[in-house]
Amino acid sequence: MQSVLRLTYPKVAQTTPPRVLRADIEGLRAVAVLAVIINHVVPQQLSGGFAGVDIFFVISGYLIGRHLLEDIHAGRFSFRKFYSRRARRIFPALIVILVGASACGWLILSPGEFAALGRHVVAAALFSNNFLLWSESGYFDSPSLDKPLLHLWSLGIEEQFYLLVPLLLWLGSRGRSASTRWVAWLTLASLVWNDLRPDPSFYLLDTRFWELGSGVLLGRIALEAADTNILAGEATARSRRSLECLTAGVLLTFTAVLSPAAQLQVLSPVVLAGLLCTLLLGVSLIALAGIHRYQACQKLVVLLRTHQPCVQSASACVGILCIGVSLFEITSFRWPGLQTMLPVLGTVLVIAAGPTTSVNRLLGCRPLAYIGGISYPLYLWHWPILVYWRMMEPHFNDLGYLLPMAAAVLLACLTKYVVEDPIRFGHLARWSLPKAPIWSLAAVLLAMGLFGVWLVASGGYPGRISEATKAIAAWSAPHQEAPWRLNRCYFNPNSNKPYAPECTPPRRPGIPQVLLWGDSHAAELYDGLKDLQHSVSFDIVQWTAAGCPPTRAPLVDEFRSCGPRRAMALRELPKVAPDTVILAGAWELYMEKGSSSETILEAISEDLRWLQRAGVHHVVLFGPGPTWNISLQADLFRYMNLHHMKRIPARLDPMLPHAVRQLDTAMAAQATAWGASYVPVLQRFCNARGCRTLAEPAQGKGGRPNLLYRDRDHLTVPGAQLLIESAASEIFPKAERNASHCCGYSG
Repeated sequence: MQSVLRLTYPKVAQTTPPRVLRADIEGLRAVAVLAVIINHVVPQQLSGGFAGVDIFFVISGYLIGRHLLEDIHAGRFSFRKFYSRRARRIFPALIVILVGASACGWLILSPGEFAALGRHVVAAALFSNNFLLWSESGYFDSPSLDKPLLHLWSLGIEEQFYLLVPLLLWLGSRGRSASTRWVAWLTLASLVWNDLRPDPSFYLLDTRFWELGSGVLLGRIALEAADTNILAGEATARSRRSLECLTAGVLLTFTAVLSPAAQLQVLSPVVLAGLLCTLLLGVSLIALAGIHRYQACQKLVVLLRTHQPCVQSASACVGILCIGVSLFEITSFRWPGLQTMLPVLGTVLVIAAGPTTSVNRLLGCRPLAYIGGISYPLYLWHWPILVYWRMMEPHFNDLGYLLPMAAAVLLACLTKYVVEDPIRFGHLARWSLPKAPIWSLAAVLLAMGLFGVWLVASGGYPGRISEATKAIAAWSAPHQEAPWRLNRCYFNPNSNKPYAPECTPPRRPGIPQVLLWGDSHAAELYDGLKDLQHSVSFDIVQWTAAGCPPTRAPLVDEFRSCGPRRAMALRELPKVAPDTVILAGAWELYMEKGSSSETILEAISEDLRWLQRAGVHHVVLFGPGPTWNISLQADLFRYMNLHHMKRIPARLDPMLPHAVRQLDTAMAAQATAWGASYVPVLQRFCNARGCRTLAEPAQGKGGRPNLLYRDRDHLTVPGAQLLIESAASEIFPKAERNASHCCGYSG
């Protein structure tokens, strides 16, 4: 390991040779940014496109690490010069994006959303957007489509890495001898932490450092590739290197064996590939640790150099294969995790192959190299444009994305040639311009940060919207003390606490028991069932947990806590023997996550079969409901603002994919076939004119609107009461209730 940790060059003349830009690396950047964009636009077509960010990380680590090592070797390293170059590279496009996103937000966003954007502007100015997103991440956090600056988390990670790496290299250097030992050990620690942590932190540097660190170590190896004495050194030095290799190898081997992913009963191919790569790397380092193998290592290096063209071609082919598999096959399950090895390893192999192989020459073709040249501003522009476009035009097919993406490419080109290049290089086309001083860029970025502070302090400046929309803009779901019996009978993701005794009350003679089983879409029904108890005598058993469907078979990307919750339900349900079981889940959202309708229907069919065998007399299945674009409140605000409306429309057309309607029909038929009752939520709330927006009465206490949904897909208390009122005849078939005034009837 130490053989690639210390870089020592002979003294040379003080020259600063121009740095040649590798076209194949620019092409690799193009592949990365295009993968990210395609994944954001049509995720079903490129499920792993988000791994393009990981490709960016390796490229950034390689370029920055190599440049820093070259500067240390040439005796020209300076913290001031390094951060000055980084500021000229990053600040201009970032400032343009912050100005553009804020200007669009002024016109489009509600005060609450605009204030939230202000927080992200402040975080972006401080390069800490990843910390803000990490603090906001939660089951009921606003969806990503409501965050125009969501993508700046990756920029925060890179900037935090840039703060660390120059210091680590400088601390390890002695004159013109630069050591990457500290980077190597932190890279190893990050990789081990990433693979062993049960829930990797998607937004933080701790599980991402190894991706950028891999690029730095690759740059270190590339600079020493021509040194025939790469393993030379004294016996004591070799002994120390052997101990380091042995330690690293043992750590990686145990990581592969002890990783939570390795304990899964069914391993996806990409997770298995990542597991094998980690294990192989660990075993290889252990093999290299033996001092007696020193001569063999020298012979291996000579052999590789003898067959260098073949080795380079094989490296490029394997690397591009790893990248391709990762982009098309991986999912977001435990990302970053073991499967992150594929895009990182693939990028390392492609860069290490050099620019002369056929794969790298293809990557270096002019179209890809051009896109790679504008990849940074293109990455910055594409997401805010996509978010605002979806907010304004939620109903269009995939071809409808061509216009906003064309706008993103155009704005990226303008940003690079009109803003970036003049500030970085002092020229605009053929004209020479004076470079803007760094303090001016920092001052503008600070001004944007202060603007974000003002947005937060002013609550998104409500004075810019009309009086007619202020009521809906100021709406928030009424506060509930422990809604849905939170932390007693309903738990947020990954909580392992047992259900409280009140969730399974003892049976009372002559009083029927109704078991409410499912995820948050089942928990939201509790308020409606509780209200129904005023007219029908029954007890409620509630077993609900976020993201855990009421199925015997797991669905895609479940939380870790769902397995134990499911096992408890399957074990205790026959003992409790409820009279009625209500099955409710976010079926439409499980389809968004990647579960096919066939998988969902098969899981429900297995449920109904098992419940029949368990002696349950009556099962009620709740179907999928409407899913709003951002949230019902946000969608209403934008609709009313755009159409200059003074009253809340009774109905609004949400996002209702055809696949969800088909699933609703199939679930109804399936319930009928098994003798279960079915509650068609879509039909109760929606018709050809759209879906209901208000519960009855339309105005609550204090004149506030009684919205039907509290966010994108969860019912408010009045909404749950309305739905259960309409479903009373399905839950209690013998109960005589008049629900003619409810959802499907009222205008």
